[in-house]
Amino acid sequence: MSTIQINGHTYEFEAGETILEVARRNGIYIPTLCYLKDTTPTGACRMCIVDVEGGRGPVASCSTPASAKMEVHTNTKRILAARKQIIEFLFISGNHNCAIRGVYPQEWTDYQQDVKEYDKAEDICVAYGQCELQALAYRYQVTERTLDRIPTQYPLEEENSLIGRDFSRCILCGKCVQACNNIQVNNAISYGYRGNIAKIVVKGDLDLPVSDCVYCGECIEVCPVGALFETKNRYDSRKWEVEHIRTTCYYCGVGCQLDLHIKDGKIVKVKGIENSEPNQRRLCYKGRFGYDFLNSPKRLTQPKIRKNGSLVESSWDEALDLIISKLKDIKQKHGANSIGCVVSPKNTNEDHFQTQKFFKSVIATDNVFHFESVAQIGIAYPELAKAASIVIVGSDITRENPVAATYVKQAVKSGAKLIVVDTRDTQISKFAAVHLNNLEGLEKEIDGETIIIHDPAYDISGLKNITKLETHSLNKQNNTLGAAVMGIKAGVDFDISKYKFLYSMGVSVTERSSQEFLVVQDLFADESNENADVLLPAAVWVEYDGTYISSDNRVNRIRKAVDPPGSAKPTWWIVKELAKRMGQSWDAEDSQSIWEQEIITKYPSLSSIDYDSLNNDGVVADIKLDSQSIQPLIYPAGIGQANYNKYLCEQSDGLEEITTRMFDEVE
Repeated sequence: MSTIQINGHTYEFEAGETILEVARRNGIYIPTLCYLKDTTPTGACRMCIVDVEGGRGPVASCSTPASAKMEVHTNTKRILAARKQIIEFLFISGNHNCAIRGVYPQEWTDYQQDVKEYDKAEDICVAYGQCELQALAYRYQVTERTLDRIPTQYPLEEENSLIGRDFSRCILCGKCVQACNNIQVNNAISYGYRGNIAKIVVKGDLDLPVSDCVYCGECIEVCPVGALFETKNRYDSRKWEVEHIRTTCYYCGVGCQLDLHIKDGKIVKVKGIENSEPNQRRLCYKGRFGYDFLNSPKRLTQPKIRKNGSLVESSWDEALDLIISKLKDIKQKHGANSIGCVVSPKNTNEDHFQTQKFFKSVIATDNVFHFESVAQIGIAYPELAKAASIVIVGSDITRENPVAATYVKQAVKSGAKLIVVDTRDTQISKFAAVHLNNLEGLEKEIDGETIIIHDPAYDISGLKNITKLETHSLNKQNNTLGAAVMGIKAGVDFDISKYKFLYSMGVSVTERSSQEFLVVQDLFADESNENADVLLPAAVWVEYDGTYISSDNRVNRIRKAVDPPGSAKPTWWIVKELAKRMGQSWDAEDSQSIWEQEIITKYPSLSSIDYDSLNNDGVVADIKLDSQSIQPLIYPAGIGQANYNKYLCEQSDGLEEITTRMFDEVE
């Protein structure tokens, strides 16, 4: 390794590292506004300038490679003066009204009034207190205003229900462009125009709804000022007002890590967590915006039982006692195998474990089923960047696992050959070098080390004779793998007519056939559960603790952030209460004790993983499923998948337009 000297101290560096990267790795502060990790530096803001001995003038440290024996100075008088001037130029470029910069009081009052009229709000800038430009102004004591302010050229855009654009505060740093094109690789944002009318645009300067924007929100995440904001919580999540809870996303099997902003007992904002695995801060529109359903007035809040043909509210004791009474009666009349349970893979591992334990050890049946396909799991997303070829087989990855798709698109952008095998013209096929309708002819298209990502339900047995293949699939639901590991059976041969007693946990029972008694546990009261004899309100996701296992075999925590509505309860609690009424005394009092006292003692691949080890990026486990668990599945007659897209549209502000566009239809 070579060495470089920074501020009189010597540091080693690797070939290809920039001055900024060496400095940051060694704890040396150099300010930036436009720098975005893992993208090509643009040098647009010039805040990171430093002096290099022997050089003609200051250089941008973000784009200047470190070289042997280079001597760098980060805080010379010339550099400090230049940074202050850069900040002044940025401050005159728009409505940066967070500090008084040497003007007369009346002028300042008039200016603030102009800004309020532009903002259409009484509140100060949405980024106040967390704006990077503001922080730099305070750090470098930029208080003088010696230049006239440049008038704002473009009006505020706040009509979109998800993303707002404030051009008056945009400093043209280009981080949103980099994030969109190089991190998410959606290619929706670009630079437009030049000079004083320069602007960040979408699709030739159209409005967001008619652009290629997929509302991942990465642009908001990286914006260093208040130029991009979430419309629905524009002034509702000030930095000093919110509590932060880390959790794992509820939607697909990628397992993205989320930073929940909690205010007054509600989620007001969701952000990705920088440097987290597996998502590295990036999210999709569901993970970022799809949380309003938690506070929907349609949420079930109290158990209901059927009386005189109608479902009426009851206590938990009354509802659970009725379930046990019917369980005992039907078991005595028809036997244990007449009793069945169908579960949603969205439940936690602790929920799944308690459920199979109850039916197997208390009822004496293993008729507990899920209906989501599971296949070769264990993908490592960084490996995609090293592959010569990537093959997507039957998977609409940009819709079903959007964050996973970003890694594929990044690899293609870096030179990997993408081959899509699908009869459909999916979004990912736009990035493909080759598009095949089936597996025939694939072998001759593969170049070098190849990673295959396939839909779990797609038969890829025809590839078994091809060497140099690494094969994976991605779960469409957040905890499908957890359901399989916890012993929930793949419902390959499920026949609803066999069951006199059926318990549905988050699964839609579309046809009630031979059931003498139907228990439905769900979030909402709608047409999918109107035939229930007992309807139980379920807590969900951020309303209790637990774990998921994602498609990269990663065990991750979910954490309670808000209270469930009314008397809604977690599944593990409901099942424990049922067991107690059957004479069983289970010791575990919470999710953590279920995991640490029971689950990890039963499954060797999880034995070293306690809750403390899951505090940050979780733990990748050595999980291997048996052939019975790896099954392509379809939803059988009488059973339907919960319509999550419909719920998103109905219960989450602003998601109907993008959900409809992404999924064509929501019903």
